[in-house]
Amino acid sequence: MFNVLKLSRDNGLSGFQWLFFIFCNTVVVPPTLKSAFHLSDQSTFMLMQYAFISTALACLVQVIWGHKRAIMEGPTGLWWGTILSVTFAESSQGTSLADIGGSFAVGISLAGLLTVLVGISGLGQRFSRLFRPSVMVVFMFLLGAQLVTIFLKGMLGLPFGVVTGSISIKWLPFTLALAVVMLIIAIIVITPRRIAKFAILIGTLIGWLFYKIWFASPELLSTAAPWHWFPLGAPENIKPGIVITAVLTGLVNISNTFGAIRGTDVFYPAANEQVIYRRSFIVSGAMTIFTAPLGVVPFSPFVSSVGLITQTEDASRRSFILGSLFFLLIAVVPWLTQFFCAIPLTISSAVMLVAYLPLLWSALLFAKMAELSPRTIYRIAIPLFVGLFLMNIPPVFLYDIPLTLRPLLSNGLLMGILLAVLLENLLPWDRFK
Repeated sequence: MFNVLKLSRDNGLSGFQWLFFIFCNTVVVPPTLKSAFHLSDQSTFMLMQYAFISTALACLVQVIWGHKRAIMEGPTGLWWGTILSVTFAESSQGTSLADIGGSFAVGISLAGLLTVLVGISGLGQRFSRLFRPSVMVVFMFLLGAQLVTIFLKGMLGLPFGVVTGSISIKWLPFTLALAVVMLIIAIIVITPRRIAKFAILIGTLIGWLFYKIWFASPELLSTAAPWHWFPLGAPENIKPGIVITAVLTGLVNISNTFGAIRGTDVFYPAANEQVIYRRSFIVSGAMTIFTAPLGVVPFSPFVSSVGLITQTEDASRRSFILGSLFFLLIAVVPWLTQFFCAIPLTISSAVMLVAYLPLLWSALLFAKMAELSPRTIYRIAIPLFVGLFLMNIPPVFLYDIPLTLRPLLSNGLLMGILLAVLLENLLPWDRFK
């Protein structure tokens, strides 16, 4: 343990890179929940501190006791997209936001418990067989499509929940956000690797600076509200459909663990894979259970961590621990939380948009592994296009669907992945080549 904590100047620089990576992946979530659940500034700040503290602790527990790798553990895109899409669809049909939040708290707790049981029982490796390359193509593509939609909304200044009245695009901030996107991509593509590996950090700082110069700085979030349980809604009037959707999302979410750990195998010496999966699932599940009453989006290892390690060429646990400790410091000191949360959602959304565009590359890599042909392309085409259709269908069109099924059918990401798992594992595709 003490050897891990021995630091150098290079570890320090990489630690700051990890800090901004973890920060940017986390800070964009609470403002979208504020928009979706119509939270006050005080509740949003409280939710921000909940998310920061729990994410920092999850990262530290994973790297020290869990899988013991430099992989960010945080609120995942699958859960984030599911919560936002279900909230939008259900609130459009008249379901109260408090009932939606309370139902998610129950479903997330059950999903966390199942994740812990998967880890303790060692079922993780059996589940991994369901997520073959064809399924991962659909997973990566639909996840990218869902997240890019969220980030584009943030760049355009569009709301994430149901609103009344007129909605207008904030064109000037969007223009700056678009410039930030092009700047980061240019740094990654054109500059030498020693500079390109810090593209996310550079883009964040420059975008934040120019936003402050050109536009009025966002007001600091208030810290007046005391901490309390269930900021999104107490579990009183529970909606079974939302609970079922949450449990299924938790089961599908375990695919993030497979992707992140398999993707980092090349950076770490051979180890007992079964032990790594068990500990990783136990930590992810336990943190999810612990944070469910806090309104924090559930956890899993971030597949995008593989990309950061590849860019920085630093898989050191020391750097990751340092970045996580920096992030924990920001979380527990209110004025630091206020300062860092002053980064505009427009800029943080632009930064994350670039960070997640490579999900398309991951989908293409899995497509090569799937060895597709004109006869077997349907294993991907059907769930992919059905998922995209359900992502874009107006919620009012699902009004006649039973309440227990509506949250599931309104979630194109989850339905696409589940359909891909069923098609892949119920039909003998290898015989059709």
